[in-house]
Amino acid sequence: MHIEETTKQEVAKETISPFEEVKDMNYTAAVNILIQAGNAAQGAGALSIRDAVLLASAAEFLTSNKTTSEKA
Repeated sequence: MHIEETTKQEVAKETISPFEEVKDMNYTAAVNILIQAGNAAQGAGALSIRDAVLLASAAEFLTSNKTTSEKA
């Protein structure tokens, strides 16, 4: 029973409102969220091959441009 109480307390600590989370949004976090959403859509079969290729290319473009601009 003590383990169950601890788990509930830990879950309560980890639960953060998404409205609070977005206040700390930055470029990298935004790109990662979009990539995760694309992976979920592809995994669910919601994307055509064309859409999957475009999404992957867009993610690669955004991440490579961010890396290039950070080095400059």
